[in-house]
Amino acid sequence: MRFRKQKNGKAGSGATLDLTPVVDVVFNLLIFFALSLNFAATSGGINVKLPSASSAEPVKTEQLTINLTQAGQVYYNDKEIKIDDLSSKLESIEDKDSIVIIRADNTVPHGQVVEVMDIVKTEGFSKLAIAVDQAAGSIDSKDN
Repeated sequence: MRFRKQKNGKAGSGATLDLTPVVDVVFNLLIFFALSLNFAATSGGINVKLPSASSAEPVKTEQLTINLTQAGQVYYNDKEIKIDDLSSKLESIEDKDSIVIIRADNTVPHGQVVEVMDIVKTEGFSKLAIAVDQAAGSIDSKDN
């Protein structure tokens, strides 16, 4: 850091601190954290645009996730599989009380989501959740 000299050439008690490097560092940290939070919001790198619902509630434990993408791909715990192999993956799990979360893109046909739900229920899982984003303008009170 440089201290500026007074007009008479002496760097005495009136020396000032140059804040330009400090501002640069703070600005770089701000950019770093903003980008880090943006990447942390994505789930496993699978591009799924969830539908939104005003009654969405956060799920505490995400043990089993099934992602359905717009391109028709199926991911089981962030690993791509064929929909025919989903039954065998779920069959090998002993804890049937686990919550199975289906994250389907909002453009995925309803029939494919129902097909995955049927496979999950057939394998004995009773706790099933469909992931959605919280709606931006959700209304908490009813005007009836």
